Amino acid sequence: MAITTLPLCPRKTADTTTCHSLLFRSIGLGLIALCLPLFMGCADGVNSGDGLAMAKAVKGHAYGLDPKISLSPTGLALSAIQGGSDPATQTVTISNSGKGTLDWSVKTTAPWLALSPVSGTTPSSFTATAIVAGLAAGTYATTITVTGTGATNTPQTIPVDLTIVISTSSTSTSTTPTSTSTTSTAPSTVAVSLAWNPETDPSVTGYYVHYGLQSPNSAGSCTYTQSTYYSLASLANASSRTVTVSGLASGTTYFFAVSAYNGLESACSNEVSKTT
Repeated sequence: MAITTLPLCPRKTADTTTCHSLLFRSIGLGLIALCLPLFMGCADGVNSGDGLAMAKAVKGHAYGLDPKISLSPTGLALSAIQGGSDPATQTVTISNSGKGTLDWSVKTTAPWLALSPVSGTTPSSFTATAIVAGLAAGTYATTITVTGTGATNTPQTIPVDLTIVISTSSTSTSTTPTSTSTTSTAPSTVAVSLAWNPETDPSVTGYYVHYGLQSPNSAGSCTYTQSTYYSLASLANASSRTVTVSGLASGTTYFFAVSAYNGLESACSNEVSKTT
């Protein structure tokens, strides 16, 4: 299975308004470019105004100043034993990478995922807890929707993947009374190999491989639940970049994309999917 990537610009930071700081050349010619610097600049370009639009008062806050939702992390991968305890609670931080004040709210449609609190004002956070009682072994996927009042990028979604592993019981006998112990075994797992053409920009120091049970459904987005960084030194083949992603649940569809890194991370490549 081969994966190709796009000639894309990096994600915009507070000090990045154009593509020139990380203008990658083609990484294998996948889909059309999301960044055409000679014509339109980055697809994630900044507001052409000065951000001083007329504000209005809502809940005592000043809006109209281009607030922007920023999330960390941008995806959650959870696992638990069937019939066992809930996995550790995960915390998501919400901040405002734009201007003004940002009030937010979160929600999900999954009955097995509890969120607390469900609203607040940045900077703040909320927790996500998977309630696994009654869930069969297997994989589950949902999203958390984050809405920000007046935010330029509202709503945002956080993919959540949950894997329930199988619990098995074994009985041992000896001269002592019979004892029973419970152990956990993961479902049958497989590995997937990914390959992409190398980026020729000499500043590139490595690549991120992103994957999960859900697609961001947005070209160039790296919003997957899991990611692994591979330095150039760890990629032995100089003419072809190839990695193996292992520990994937059998009989499950995964989505994959790759981004390049040189101190800043590029947008993600085109996406490939594989049913294991």
